[in-house]
Amino acid sequence: MALIFENHSHINDRSIRQKRFFFSLIVRNSCYSILFFFFLSLLTTKAHAQNLEKKTDLTQEGTGTGSNPGAKPVEQGIRVTGKKDPRDREILRTPNSISRLNEQEIQDAGINRTNDIDKQVPNFSIIDSGSRNFTYFNIRGMRSIAFSEPAVGLILDGVPLNDNVALNTELYGLENIEVYRGSQATLFGKNFQGGVVEIRTKKPTNVAEGKITYDVGNYKKQEISTYYNAPIIKDTLYFGIAGKSTEREGYLSNVTGFYYPNNRPYEIPVEIYKTHPDGRKGKAGRFRLFFTPNEIFEADLQVSAESFDDGSLNLVNYLGAKSEREKALLQGCVAMPANCSKLYGTYINRVNGDRKVYWDYEGKSNVTGNTYSLATTTKLPHANLKTASAIRKMDIDPITADSDFTTVDQNRSIYVEKATTFLNDVYVESKDKNDPLQFKAGIYASSKVTNIDQAREHRSPIYVINDFPGLTAPTREKNLSRLQDRNVSFYTHNSYTFAEKFTVTLGARLERQESRLSHTEQAVGISRSGNPLGETLVLSDPYTINNRYNYNVSRMIFDYKPIENLMFFIGFSRGYKNAGYSTVVNIPDKAAFKPEINDTIEAGVKSEFFKGKFGLKYTQFYTETQNFHVVRAINLSQYINLNAEMVTIRGYELETFIKPQKDTKLGLSAGYTEGIFNKFYDSVLNRDFNGKWVHFIPKYDIVSYLQFRNEYGIFFRGEFQAVGQMYFAADNTVYSDPYYVINARVGYETDTISAYLYMNNINDRYYFTSYIDGTFQAVPGAPKTYGFMLTYKI
Repeated sequence: MALIFENHSHINDRSIRQKRFFFSLIVRNSCYSILFFFFLSLLTTKAHAQNLEKKTDLTQEGTGTGSNPGAKPVEQGIRVTGKKDPRDREILRTPNSISRLNEQEIQDAGINRTNDIDKQVPNFSIIDSGSRNFTYFNIRGMRSIAFSEPAVGLILDGVPLNDNVALNTELYGLENIEVYRGSQATLFGKNFQGGVVEIRTKKPTNVAEGKITYDVGNYKKQEISTYYNAPIIKDTLYFGIAGKSTEREGYLSNVTGFYYPNNRPYEIPVEIYKTHPDGRKGKAGRFRLFFTPNEIFEADLQVSAESFDDGSLNLVNYLGAKSEREKALLQGCVAMPANCSKLYGTYINRVNGDRKVYWDYEGKSNVTGNTYSLATTTKLPHANLKTASAIRKMDIDPITADSDFTTVDQNRSIYVEKATTFLNDVYVESKDKNDPLQFKAGIYASSKVTNIDQAREHRSPIYVINDFPGLTAPTREKNLSRLQDRNVSFYTHNSYTFAEKFTVTLGARLERQESRLSHTEQAVGISRSGNPLGETLVLSDPYTINNRYNYNVSRMIFDYKPIENLMFFIGFSRGYKNAGYSTVVNIPDKAAFKPEINDTIEAGVKSEFFKGKFGLKYTQFYTETQNFHVVRAINLSQYINLNAEMVTIRGYELETFIKPQKDTKLGLSAGYTEGIFNKFYDSVLNRDFNGKWVHFIPKYDIVSYLQFRNEYGIFFRGEFQAVGQMYFAADNTVYSDPYYVINARVGYETDTISAYLYMNNINDRYYFTSYIDGTFQAVPGAPKTYGFMLTYKI
């Protein structure tokens, strides 16, 4: 396996010996599971062979009566539906852990935005930092965090959205969603260490189609989404338009009253007035032109825009939760039994503090984004040449918040970010899906410039006068940064199948990264000398850092298909997350952090039997990661990324379904992930965290569902979702408890109009999804919500 290196680092011999050990260990453990499914396949082979259908020619996928690439199967002018998607068979025969949701499954599961996807996919969690501006994906413990490139990528219609801002966006007009687990450095143009969420929207064809959806619910929720596709010139030029508007009231209550928040046992809190500051409001739209002038060329031009005018951060006091108060009551009664009655009185008076905050300033969160992309396909004699080019502009302007989280006007936080990304991806891939040799090779290049203004506004005159000579309140302590990042990569992913049963897959990636950080720290405020323009103090010397990194990784997979719908695979891969800079630190030596490097072995089985009535996918994995990225607060104004020397992560994911009869389907998805700091010395806290669980990784996630849909239009779906304990700190002292939620949806469906009633978190469970380092502020999950949805197909 090839090495990855940075200009000032290398991998030592001890790490290589460790890798040899873990490869032998995981192979033994994985083989037990694989052997079990192998014997299961022997029992089912005979029954399966009797019902085996003829193999579908994938080269005819997507064609109708003519050869035009824009056409789709039609029958007397009506699109043929209800047929099995050939893509499902492709994924069943792909040696990778992939979850797929088609258009109908997306609607059935109620997926309206990207942070709904993780609830349906094993070993995939989304860390919500209280704002849609900063939402991070996590697959198998490979996490996207502040300051670094995303470990898990979002690819929309072939274009990677490689910024964290894009990761919690509205979804509309969808065709399907596919989630790839594990490093995909050799398969996609943009490198993603933990996995990829690939989303495809409805492509225009010769058949005019569209849909309008109206969704209304509690918390004054109103959402309208629509798409419409139609031909402009039949067989040649098509257009598509789509959009979405969303609005709801906030889940939090900002309370004004007496005896809040720290009442004594005999003081019953009284609420006078409350607001709901964390409301959400946004609009998004997309225009598309699809051009097929002949049988060998097609072009897909898209222009999209989104604007979110949200309220405050969705943050509460972690210690104010009922579950945390119960822990404190129990610990207090054990430590001091004589005071137990007084402690119980305090518990009773304060127990109704869920989703309540006490802020003097509520803040806001605004984002605008624009993406312009062009994708082309040229059909060569023995291959397809594809290109994807995009310009993406994202502005956070601004995020503001009450950073002291009290009713006293002391501090506010202000964050402004403006980023522009240019990217190009050019690759060739095999044309005939039935050929034993499948290949893909390409060149990816990107350039990104980001300007960040992160400030803490001090509003106390005494504090400002003492710390910032010549200034008075309000004064902003500002970290001003400019990041420039350029990448050029060559990647290839190839496979060859022997005797239609054995396949060997080999991939490789070479990447060159050049990065630059310019930083200064200033205090800008009102002048005490009377200068009407104010005063600016330079708090630390400006500095500039330049770095270059070379990456060289590879992948190898072996798979065996004893029968048509059964596959065993084992794979070895190396992945990486790019190096980067912390943008809010005034010490140059602490700003840069090294790339994160991971080696993974995984083994799995995929199967589908009894004419698609039963399916099962199981994968087991083990990962060793060097220089694991960990965010650490130096103080209230400065954060850095540390590198934990060694982390091991192991786990599995299971997806299965059964259709006992044609109208009913039962499904189960489950994932387990165990991440351990093998060697991590925290230089900020001067502490050793060896043996501790890695924070922000849920130990397990489960979703099971019962779904019913019959020919008379009756639909029902009930879901049970459970998430295991997740630590919020490296010392494992702060964590979220395991929790479960129950969801239900019932509806009536026709060919044109469908109506649904739904309720999520029926049990109204109060739980946390994230935590802000250096504070006691946590992000609560959504409460019980319900509503009515109406869809009309055009």
